[in-house]
Amino acid sequence: MKVSAQYPIPNTQYPIPNSLGYAAWLVLLTMSLVFYRERAFFMDAGFQLFNLLSEQRIQVYHYRFVTAVPQVVPFLLMKMGAPLWALAMGFSAAYILYCFAIWHLLVRYLRCDGLGWVLISLCTLMTFDGFYHIQSEFNLGLALLMLAFGVVLRNARLDAAWQWAALLPLAATVGFSHKLSIIFSVFLWAFFWLKIKELRHWRYVVLLAVFVVVTAIKSAFFTNWYEAAKQAEFAANLEHYLPRLWDIPAHAVFLERCLRYYYLLPVLLGVVSVFYGMKKQWLRLGLVWSFSLGYLLLYNIADPQAQFRFYSEVSYLPLSIFVAVPLFFDVLGEIKTSGRFRNLPDVRYIIAAVLLLRLATIAWNHQTVGRQFAWIESKMAKPGHHFLLKKENAPMDTVLMEWGVPFTAMHLSALHGPDSAKTLLILPDFQWFEDKMERDDVLFSPFHKVLEKGDLNERYYRPKVGRYEMLK
Repeated sequence: MKVSAQYPIPNTQYPIPNSLGYAAWLVLLTMSLVFYRERAFFMDAGFQLFNLLSEQRIQVYHYRFVTAVPQVVPFLLMKMGAPLWALAMGFSAAYILYCFAIWHLLVRYLRCDGLGWVLISLCTLMTFDGFYHIQSEFNLGLALLMLAFGVVLRNARLDAAWQWAALLPLAATVGFSHKLSIIFSVFLWAFFWLKIKELRHWRYVVLLAVFVVVTAIKSAFFTNWYEAAKQAEFAANLEHYLPRLWDIPAHAVFLERCLRYYYLLPVLLGVVSVFYGMKKQWLRLGLVWSFSLGYLLLYNIADPQAQFRFYSEVSYLPLSIFVAVPLFFDVLGEIKTSGRFRNLPDVRYIIAAVLLLRLATIAWNHQTVGRQFAWIESKMAKPGHHFLLKKENAPMDTVLMEWGVPFTAMHLSALHGPDSAKTLLILPDFQWFEDKMERDDVLFSPFHKVLEKGDLNERYYRPKVGRYEMLK
């Protein structure tokens, strides 16, 4: 890769060995294979994998094209005729390999270890359920955002053609991954504007304009029914809680989860705040706090009850960027160079211990999804292949969201062979399906849709002919 004369790269100034990062990714990859069922069959991922196999094509929803990348692995394995367990393993591992590839580009070729460690933080710092709820275009896009700013920091003048050839498609992909990605694009842009004087030129302003324009285009021309409904829900919630926004229940829910699950976020936010206060760097302190609180408020308005931990965690995880960026680019450098911190333990050992804690916590939490899977399998142990259950009779603290259960059930049962495939549908009532109950050659979808047996990929799903049975 040929580059022009460069501004010295603002690397992680404390010498954290890359071997520690490689070890972390190896553990995450191993966990993705060990817990492949919990990752590939749970909720959105299970739905996406079912559709990928049934329709035999990569699935892209809501114009979020980045979601296609991890699906390449199971798609190719399907074309090769691999069994379901192999496809599921590949699907699970693909998300880790995707982030690892970006991390490797950052630390090996772009020489920006700092953003590499921010990416590791995004995957581990607050992760609890997020490791198992893998299908998030938002976080896939944020990983690419780290890569985009790694390209920026490789040559602060931004006068190399290769940089813009990389930045333009990266900005477009990030912008289309999720509308809220613009918040993190602006945060990173502003942080490095304050930190690196060599970035204060017109090309860097053009880069910000590119991110804004992409988001505007996405909002104006590529907003489908799902995102329009979310926008309407946000507007209704805002009207309901104004002017007493502090009464939103999700605020208390988030604080409680910070104490129990996301404890490192307030700790590191406190460390960063004390550091900037001691250095009298008020602009950077204000940047961190305004973006943290502003983003948190936006999400809590959108989901004021924060009822489902695994669901809301997808949107809470990016908060780690607001503390990880100043931690790895400012705080750790000061610890290395300032004599006042010479009595602190070696930061390398602290980071290794924190990683070990987080990875062990993530592995232990597989039981959250495991409980749901065990309950589904117990229901499908009964004779028959097509089951209905009223929502009032289901333990919703275990089931979580009922819409994903039919796809999870199909995958779990089909692991024993395509002829063993079963399905379980949970709804408040089955009135919509009443005129179809006598049929023995269809599958009911939670989205008021009937699938013919011929709609399935028979290599993986061959449920036996039979009518639906009501469970109690």
